[in-house]
Amino acid sequence: MNRLYLASDNSLDAARLERLHRAAGGGPLLIITHDNPDPDSLASGAALAEFMRAAWGIKSHLVYSGLVARAENQAMLQLLTPVWEHSDQLPGLQNYSAVALVDTQPGAGNNRLSSERLPDIVIDHHHPLREQLASVLYVDVRPEAGATSTLVFQYFEAAGIKINPVLATALFYGLHTDTLGLARGSSPADEIAYLNLLSLLDRELLVQVEQAGLSREYYRAFSRGLQAARLYGSAVIAYLGKMSRPDLTAEIADVLIRLETARTALCLGSHTGVLYFSLRTKRFGKDAGFLVQNLVAGMGKAGGHGTMAGGQVPLDARDPDVVVQEIKARFLKLVGEIAPGEPLLSEDR
Repeated sequence: MNRLYLASDNSLDAARLERLHRAAGGGPLLIITHDNPDPDSLASGAALAEFMRAAWGIKSHLVYSGLVARAENQAMLQLLTPVWEHSDQLPGLQNYSAVALVDTQPGAGNNRLSSERLPDIVIDHHHPLREQLASVLYVDVRPEAGATSTLVFQYFEAAGIKINPVLATALFYGLHTDTLGLARGSSPADEIAYLNLLSLLDRELLVQVEQAGLSREYYRAFSRGLQAARLYGSAVIAYLGKMSRPDLTAEIADVLIRLETARTALCLGSHTGVLYFSLRTKRFGKDAGFLVQNLVAGMGKAGGHGTMAGGQVPLDARDPDVVVQEIKARFLKLVGEIAPGEPLLSEDR
């Protein structure tokens, strides 16, 4: 059975859907997400492609750049969203009626679309709203939402289009991971989407994704992260040095913020000439999105909202250790911590 058990306060009416249709043109549509895509970006992009096909017969080409290295994300890509193709160079844009950015924005610095070419469609949920959005044909950016998957779900809901079990599983997992099962930065719209998708998904596929096997490198990185972590009052910081993949900072930050005395957690590491970082805050604490904007002002690009955020700083031949020290100093000043650092795993704790 494929039906909605709960209806959301959906602001997407027929006129809004027609604006999206006009922005997409006759097809094919090129769909791009941010580099090193996470489950929310993979799911929302694949869902937008299916919506375009089901609603208007528009074909799409989905391209991601960077790495999908986390075990669960690899399983998701293979089992739930195999429509994505990998390329670190975008195809010729002249071959498409429109370009859509999903789970990212023009000017965010984390996607491969040239600053000289604005997208025609942007669907995203991140802070901040970039100034380039004013010139985009169709914009749906709602930072109050916990996941872009929720926004795309609402397009199916508004148009009365059924969601197949594989796509429902992808959207559910994207929403689940971005909100930690509705425990992080979720809205009423996320809750309704979550419950509806839960009733539609393929549970066996979900288990295969969530229980994907972990490599020895994962455990080595996890150990390095714990060994590197230092406490500064209620803030915890871990610098991983060179990383085999850029999403390790997010995995370690997710663990460090669970420390009972921590209010904020910052994890940093370098990969192929870029310093990546992930920031987590406790619920009802400082907004992570606004923190990272101040953290890398004049240095790099960052975005996020609620309790999670991240960004990157091009090293440009600079010593990463020096850049890390500057970011750490800014971070501790922003969160008001002046306590000297001590190892997380010190024996006297």
